[in-house]
Amino acid sequence: MARHPASIAALILGFATLICLPQAALGISLSSSGSRRKPSSAITSEMSPIRKVVTLIEEMKTTAEKDAAQDKTMYDKYMCWCETNEKVKGAAIDAAEKAIGELSAFIEEAAAKEGQLKTEIAGLENDIAEDKDALASATSVREKEYDDFLATEADMKETRGLLKEAI
Repeated sequence: MARHPASIAALILGFATLICLPQAALGISLSSSGSRRKPSSAITSEMSPIRKVVTLIEEMKTTAEKDAAQDKTMYDKYMCWCETNEKVKGAAIDAAEKAIGELSAFIEEAAAKEGQLKTEIAGLENDIAEDKDALASATSVREKEYDDFLATEADMKETRGLLKEAI
């Protein structure tokens, strides 16, 4: 099966891109000129291009597995925090709802007590007013009786004095 030269060139360009981009990302230089950096992967210049790709894929797999392990650890920590936080917040919500119920009952009792005390205060104010009227009335009766007593006493003293003179 003969391939078209343009498709072969595209295939070679794609293959070169597969090899060059990961190497560039890993800091590996394919050129022999300039300073040679120590490769950060297990790829060497003696490897075939396919082996380089396979090595890069294996390295990417190892990196992905490490990242997955770190992600799993972070996920476990986050889930632990979520569960703990959910329990704490749930307990706080339950306590707050209980407190709301207790305070609502207290408010209702206080309102009833307030009504009862207002009624008692009004009754006591009426009693005080009646007692003041009774005191004023008794004082007036006492003053009248005192005046009558003084008049009767003066009359009796006069009568006794006349009786003494008559004897």
